[in-house]
Amino acid sequence: MRTEPSTAKGRATVQRVLDAACDLFARQGIRATTLDQVGSRSGTGRGQLYLYFAGKSDLVTAVVTQQVQHLLDAQQPLLESMSTAADVRAWCAAAEQWHATDDRARCPIGSLVHELGEHDDAARTALADGFGRWRSALADALRRVRDRGELAAGLDPEHAAAGLLAAYQGGVLLAGATGDIAPLRLALATFEATALAEQDGRPDGRSR
Repeated sequence: MRTEPSTAKGRATVQRVLDAACDLFARQGIRATTLDQVGSRSGTGRGQLYLYFAGKSDLVTAVVTQQVQHLLDAQQPLLESMSTAADVRAWCAAAEQWHATDDRARCPIGSLVHELGEHDDAARTALADGFGRWRSALADALRRVRDRGELAAGLDPEHAAAGLLAAYQGGVLLAGATGDIAPLRLALATFEATALAEQDGRPDGRSR
């Protein structure tokens, strides 16, 4: 961002711009969205846009940063309370529900990967940082699951976190492509079956 707003009015203007850009990026893609469209949608003049943002790439980076923070804020309470295999399954069930009614399933940050241009280096860095922080939070949660003996024997929580994130992202991608939530459900079920310790002879730990 070229200039950080110092007043409430300025902050409100920047937020309108970010919200408008985020909506347009989701609807028609980053490449197809122009600054004029963002200005029109947010009710912001071109002068105001360039007061706060150096150009489109700068705006894209700000949107990615905002989306990353929104996602991590939403994930935090879920992951901080995760300590058992049942909690992992609950997270997977919730992940399915996030997309169960979507016409086109998409992750708020994963969907941005292929939209970024070759010169959007700062945005790619922000996106990579977001995935890294998300994976780290998952690893912390899965470490607690391991400490209770409910992670598969010998499985590194860091590797498990990377696998869970990959299963989720891949499942969402296929669900979005097919219009069917089944690939996401299968990807997460496969993670559960391989990463969680069996209890009482069953992966879910329930008695027969």
